[in-house]
Amino acid sequence: MARSTLLTTAPGMALGTPAAALRRYVLGYRGYRLDLRQPRRRLEVPTDVVTVALAFEGTMRLVDAVAPAAAASFSSVAAGLRRTATIAEHSGVLHGLAVSLTPRGAYRAFGPLAGDLGGQWAEAGDVLGPRLRALTDQLADTPSWPARFAMLDGYFAALFAYGPDWDPSVRWAWHHLRRSHGQVPIPALVEGTGWSRRRLELRFREHLGIAPKQAAGILRLQHTLAVLATGPDRPAGADLAALCGYYDQSHLDRTFRGMVGCSPRAFLASRDTAATLPDPTDRVAGRVTSAVLDAGAG
Repeated sequence: MARSTLLTTAPGMALGTPAAALRRYVLGYRGYRLDLRQPRRRLEVPTDVVTVALAFEGTMRLVDAVAPAAAASFSSVAAGLRRTATIAEHSGVLHGLAVSLTPRGAYRAFGPLAGDLGGQWAEAGDVLGPRLRALTDQLADTPSWPARFAMLDGYFAALFAYGPDWDPSVRWAWHHLRRSHGQVPIPALVEGTGWSRRRLELRFREHLGIAPKQAAGILRLQHTLAVLATGPDRPAGADLAALCGYYDQSHLDRTFRGMVGCSPRAFLASRDTAATLPDPTDRVAGRVTSAVLDAGAG
């Protein structure tokens, strides 16, 4: 199996791509060793990515950006697909790494527990079980990021070799949702799978942890963010709404606030402010995932 590749490094940061055989399931690795002067807050938007973060030092507090009463603190954390954004806060001292998995990869690695993660954060030990401490300790004792990423390659290759796979009809429906950026009608998925709407929803919840309608909303939001990130010549107003599958600009703005907790303008402003930071804003290559809040504090 070809080994993982170190893509880029920045002060306190390393990004890696997994071995070629794993890339349908593992989107990337992100290592970090931060020792900032002040706390850091990041806004993590809904994505079609399951994240497992393993901490060597430091803890992180996660707060729902739309419903702030929902909050919890973790050292190592597993985060499933969520319809609302998360604010991740830490003291400024944080050392560890994060693995970004496709939903199908999470199911193949963790089985039905991956479905249980839908909309949730969980202590990573509840997902990885007793293997977590040994894996985290081994990674912490490994002297370089490339060697750590290679160790993760071996770990996930072993899990994928014997893990369960998605039902073929779920794979078909997810493929069509992603290809259409969440705009394929749910009745078309029902017809294509030959299932009832209720069965389709149950199977999605088992495999992805969320219903098809929620998955479609996340994919539409991701497409909207990708278009917004193209620069000043991007479509705007009603044109942007139509392109991304919303009824009108009001529908887009209302949906964006309901999922991200702020307006599109405010989100883009946070990203612009963070553009001068040495560490990459987004957690996953090719996706708009994050905005750094209070960027001047770092």
